[in-house]
This record gives sequence, structure tokens and C-alpha cells, in this order.
Amino acid sequence: MCSTACLCNQDTMRQLRYTVFGIFLVGLVSIQANLVIFEAENAVFFEGKRVTPRSEASGQSTLKMNKGQTSSIEFCLTKHSEIEVHNVWYSNDGKSDLITVTVDNKMLGQVLSEPLSKGGEGWNIFRQSGPLNYIVYLSEGRHQLSFYVENGDEYGVEIDKIVLLLHNGIEENNLDCKVFCFDDISYDHCITENGFGLYTSKGKLVQKSKMTLCAEEDNVNIPIFHDSARKYIISANLPQYTSFANNRMPNWENCKMTLSLWSFRDIDLSQTQNITQGSGVAKVTVTPLDTDLKSNLISYELIIEFSLDGPSIGMMDSELGSNIKVLFRGVVNPVHVSMQYFGRWSKWSESVNKTIYLNKTWDTWNVPDLEWREGRGNSIRLIITAFKEERIQIGEIMMNKRDQFIDKSVTAYHDGMTIIEVVDMDVWWRVNETMTIKTLNNGQVFQGVDYFRIYRKLPWSEKDFCQVFVMYQDGNVRLLPITPHGLDWIPFGSSILIGQSDHMAVRPAAPLRNADIDPKELTIQLTYWDGSVLSLKLDVTMKETTVIVSDAVYARSLASYPFLTFRSMWVADGNADVDYVGVDGNEPHHILSGWETLRGNSYAFFRKCISKHNTLSPDLRVKILD
Repeated sequence: MCSTACLCNQDTMRQLRYTVFGIFLVGLVSIQANLVIFEAENAVFFEGKRVTPRSEASGQSTLKMNKGQTSSIEFCLTKHSEIEVHNVWYSNDGKSDLITVTVDNKMLGQVLSEPLSKGGEGWNIFRQSGPLNYIVYLSEGRHQLSFYVENGDEYGVEIDKIVLLLHNGIEENNLDCKVFCFDDISYDHCITENGFGLYTSKGKLVQKSKMTLCAEEDNVNIPIFHDSARKYIISANLPQYTSFANNRMPNWENCKMTLSLWSFRDIDLSQTQNITQGSGVAKVTVTPLDTDLKSNLISYELIIEFSLDGPSIGMMDSELGSNIKVLFRGVVNPVHVSMQYFGRWSKWSESVNKTIYLNKTWDTWNVPDLEWREGRGNSIRLIITAFKEERIQIGEIMMNKRDQFIDKSVTAYHDGMTIIEVVDMDVWWRVNETMTIKTLNNGQVFQGVDYFRIYRKLPWSEKDFCQVFVMYQDGNVRLLPITPHGLDWIPFGSSILIGQSDHMAVRPAAPLRNADIDPKELTIQLTYWDGSVLSLKLDVTMKETTVIVSDAVYARSLASYPFLTFRSMWVADGNADVDYVGVDGNEPHHILSGWETLRGNSYAFFRKCISKHNTLSPDLRVKILD
């Protein structure tokens, strides 16, 4: 609740934006403004239901109904709405039929079909009822749209579709009952808490997000600007929606993250002409070389040219070592293979030779880390020598990223209440950049750290701890509240990049040089590679985990470089780590709606829809104080 001393905006947050999904129950096929279309053939709760193919029907089929029959379509609303029937499309071949349309047993109106006698051809002629008489007010939640044939002839009536008009002030509405959203979730605008006082200037959020189908990609990217940003608060608390699910495993569906960088299949070296194939970012060229007449041997040169993603876009393909694998088919006599590669150092490597024998399957050549270059200019050359009569076929040739090793962690502090660990990753995306960690209680220094994490003891356990804070060398911070009672752990979700970064970068970063940690006070002094310095104070309570940032001194222009960047994921409502952003307690905006900039000093990044991805990952808030 807000006190009288703080600036609070108590307006109810009403604006919603939901994507409408066409599912088997609702059968939604199109939506324009507030018009929602239901295909009648997708109705349920109708014994002896008859779906009839009709070429002129919107879904190429209709629902056949006779006198005394009732059918219903189930839908869900995510906010209070007024609803009316805009149109009912039907066909008839016979006398008039009377159809009553209701929602939750409340009358929406009646349709009297026009009589028509076409000898059966009338069933494929569709007419419209026009708007019906009544408007019904519905709360959020689950509802049933029903239609009942009160009177009619022996031939009945066929219903094509029902068009509803929703008076809820939004452009789109999610009627999928598999995704449940709450309209009453909001964050107030109390910025005087912790005694920091009021602010004067406004901060600015800038929309830099993009669409994605991969739930493991941070496609939500929102840099935050302010003209001073000397002091601010970041807090994390459990989502405000009620859910006892704890979905927390990665979902790589629709993601391009794969071990294979490129591959080619079915290359026949015995062809006399040159062969060229393409495979995404790679191209292979095969050239027959001179035949050694004395030994009856022939050689082939196989060159693969390819490009690799690298640190400039936040990827590590060009930095990791790789495995070149070749599968030969039909080898009868020994085949000699020599492999070289060309990459970062602009020269060919020494040859690595292998002999392929009968019944040999995959052969592998390994390339160490940091041998490839980012982008174009990488090549592999194979010289394959065999008897001239041998028909050499390559079933497949591919290049995979090498396996990565698990992170190496060292306990830097443990007093029974707090644990601090420093971690070295196998390969860190900020090539040749690490940070130095110093624990001020004992002066220990840890070099080459990629990230550090802080655990706090669970209040209801004698031995269990939970992670509450992680900070990476690139400035990225993840926060968690105390793990709820009865759970072993909850997942991270959205993150905050603390420090100045290039907001035009594909993967922004604020690289850290040093972090001096006082484990007793849970304070952290940060020094960045660009010369900026910040002080952090970590506060962990039963309600939330808070980071107070103060004494900020920035090395670069605050007008050009954001002091914070919010990073998260949204694929769809119900499959997201964030779906709304609220500013200064005003009506929230959908995280990927059409807004470009939002001004204010209090930001809430949260979800209204229960998510199947990282269900209990926290909401995050930022409040600029100075």
C-alpha cells in the first residue's frame, strides 16, 4: 500500500493485448478490431453432432442442427468485457428456423432463418443475421457461447460461424483457455521507500526488442537512459499471479542452437568434373587432381569455405574448437586423407594425415580453440588419394562445435549464512576479458573470474541455501527472491545489465574489471573497463531481493549510453519471462506492443499471464532515486 507521503498512482490498469490462437475448441480463424469469429463446427456439448462439408462455408464445413438441439463453444476472457452478437452466418433449405443465442445462459438474441426452397442447393448459400438485440457484461474467466434451435422444420438449419463484438477497449483478445491471464496485477508508484526521497528528472525506456520463436533467446532488449542515475534500486519478487507450478527446464524448441555448424551429404569424388555444393554459410568445391600413372593413384582436392558467428553478435562459434567428421562409403582399398585448415592466423595449418580402411566409419580431425576467425575467411582442405578404380563417396562431412566443460567454481566465502562463489567458465564470450574479485574480510584475490554468485541460507532450513544474486563479467545481473517454502529452487528469468553499454549492439555488455566484495555487509564496489565505478548493496528479505546502487560515476555520456539495460524473453503470452512493463504506476504496456519510448522513474517488468516457461521466475522493478 502507498503512504500519503509518496507519489502513488492508484488508477486501475486496464489495457491488455493478447494474441488470439486458433485452437480446436474455439476455432478462431480471424479477428479484426473487436470482432471475434467462431467456427460453429468446432462446437462441443452436442450429442449426435453433425459436421457437414460445404464449399462456400468459411471453414469449408458447417454444424447441422435440428429442432431441440443445443451446442456450445467455450472461450475465456482476460478482462471484464461487454459482448454482443455482431452476426450469425447460416444456410437453410426449407421453412424458417428459430435459433436462440446465449452466453452463460444469458440471452444475446434470436435468429429467424429466411425460408428458402432450392432442392438442396440452398445449403451452400450462406446468409447473415446482422446484429442481435442484447449486450451482456461478462467478468474475466471461462464462458460458454450457446445456440439452441427452438423451432424448425424437419430439415433443420446449418450454422457456419458466429461473429461476436467485444466492447473491452482493446485491439486483440486472447480467448485461448489454455493461457490464463490476470487483469488485476499492477505495481504502485511509491518511490520514497528506504528514505531516499523524491526525484526531479525523468528516465527513458527505449524499445529495442525483436520477435523470436525460441524461448531461450533474450529477444526483449530495453535500454534505460537518465541524465544522472547516481542512485537507484533494483528489486526482484515472485510473480504476482498465483501458480503452484515450477516449470524451470530449458525449452530449445524452435531454437537454432546446435552443435553442427555445417554439413554436406552424398559427394561422389569419382565424377570427372569439378563439383560445387552449398550448405548455408558454407560452400564445398571438389577438384580432381593429376593421376599418378605408375602407382595408378588419383587424388581429389576438397575445399570447404565457411563463415562463423562470433563475439560481435554475442556468439562463440568462432572461438570454440571444432571437430571435422567425415563418413566415407564403399571403401574397399585403403584411402589416404590429408587435412589442413585456414583461419584466424591467415595461413594453412600443418597437415594431419589419416588412412581410411575397409569398414571404417566416421573419421575425425580436431581443431583447437581460437583457430577460426569471426565471419568469412575460414577454410578446410582435404586431399584424398585412392586407387583410380576406387569409387570414393563421402556420405557426409560436417563440422561440429567441441563439447564444453562444466563451470569451475571456488568458494570465496562461507559463514553459515552467506556463501560467495567465483566461477570460471570453459569459454567466456568476452574473449580475453575476465574480472578480478577481492573479498574484503580477508583480502583474498581471485583472478580470471567470469562470474560470481551469492547464496543465502533458507530461513526454514538448517543446511539449505538458495541463490539470490549472480553477476557476470559483462555486467549482466540476475536476481532471485528467497526460494518459497516447499521448493528446492526456482529459476532465473529476466536480467538487468548494470553499467553503460552500446545499445546498438546485438548483445550489449558493460565489461567489469574488478569487484570488491564485503561479505558481512553484502556490499560490492564495481570498477568497469571503461573507468566507471558503482557501489552495490544487496538486501535479502522474505519479501524480495533488492540491490541498491549508489555513488555511480560514469565514464561516458549518459545521453548516448544507457546506465541499465533490461533483458528478457517473450515468445507469446503464456510463454514468456515478461509480458508487461509499467511506468510510474500508469497503465502498463505490453512488452512488445507498438511503443517506442516510455518516460518515468519507476519501472515494473512483470507478467499478467501464467507462463509455462520459468513459471516462478521473478518480476523485476527499477526505481531511479537521483
